[in-house]
Amino acid sequence: MKKLAIISEFNPFHNGHKYLIDKAKEFTKTDLAISLMSGDFVQRGEASLIDKYSRAEAALDNGFDLVIEMPNFISLQSAEFFSYKSIELLNKLKIDYLAFGIENLDSEKFLEISAKIINNNELVEELTKNFIDSKHSFTEARYLALKKFLVVDDFISSNNILALEYIRSISKINPQIKPIPIRRLGANNQDLNIKDEKFASSTSIRRNLSGNIKKLMPYSSYQKLKDFQENYKIASKEKLFDIFKYKLMIEESPIKDSLCYEEGLDNYFRQLLKNNPSYDEFINLAVSRRNTKARVKRLMINYILNNHKYLNEIDFNFVKVLAFNEKATRIFRDIKEDLRIVIRKSDIENLSSDDLLIYENMVKASNLYSLLIERDFNSDFTRNISIKKTYEAN
Repeated sequence: MKKLAIISEFNPFHNGHKYLIDKAKEFTKTDLAISLMSGDFVQRGEASLIDKYSRAEAALDNGFDLVIEMPNFISLQSAEFFSYKSIELLNKLKIDYLAFGIENLDSEKFLEISAKIINNNELVEELTKNFIDSKHSFTEARYLALKKFLVVDDFISSNNILALEYIRSISKINPQIKPIPIRRLGANNQDLNIKDEKFASSTSIRRNLSGNIKKLMPYSSYQKLKDFQENYKIASKEKLFDIFKYKLMIEESPIKDSLCYEEGLDNYFRQLLKNNPSYDEFINLAVSRRNTKARVKRLMINYILNNHKYLNEIDFNFVKVLAFNEKATRIFRDIKEDLRIVIRKSDIENLSSDDLLIYENMVKASNLYSLLIERDFNSDFTRNISIKKTYEAN
């Protein structure tokens, strides 16, 4: 059975995501489409617009057979770690293809440039280190190193750099996985405004929720967004900030072991917090050449969730299922000797101590999200996951 995977946030699931999965399935002719999707907290260090189950169900309605949850300690890291740990998990699912979106270039040109960068990795790493030594953040240093190495700018975008990291991780973990880059239509990942009648970035959709976004999303995804908005509040960043302030300033819990921490940030944060800034004021004050907004926001959530650096060393061997159809049950049979499948609470009984640690951390993040949107706790245990009917012809 040939398996295609896409690493995703779907925050929310829009027409560009639908285009990506449709094109990827057309190119690869695979039997099963898998999404490894961020849970309720995403890579930019924010709570998702709608919950993980709603997004997973939208993905299942629009071409995927199986959606599994990415542990939040992975989703709350930079592109390098985000990609490596994601590919590491997907490799255990024995995927054959990884599809992802790219910008500005066609697929062949993108693969050609990516190969050039990877084949000259030592030089790129040296350039990156030089920029880090000049007080740039890793993300900014990588950007500047690639710009200097390539000379041209059309490759350089956050979306393309993440795609490059996917290819780099594949080359290290399992070169037999075939990367499938697919050029985005209508909008780039960082576009803030809606410019196209059919395609828009997730960012621009989130910024224009009161506008006419219905045409930019598949019907089921739009409906799930509206249903969620009717039942829950948008996650409160000020409430999240209050938890962070309490933990750092009153409880004085150590932050140094948290993922994304860099020496001196604890003292710097405490100085900024003395004047009781708002969330946005604090983020803007905390940003520097060395620390991007995303890094600061990721660090805050990692700190709240006790996501310590040792988590990167854990070799966990389970997948937490968010949505699946009848076709996906075939992969459960194929991988059950290598990976534990967690669909309901009773499935955690056979998890190892390391696996249980990761699982409980995922539940903790879900409960933090519940606090922010004013939802009942322990939704991971009360949300029913049903098997969606499908047809073998799909």
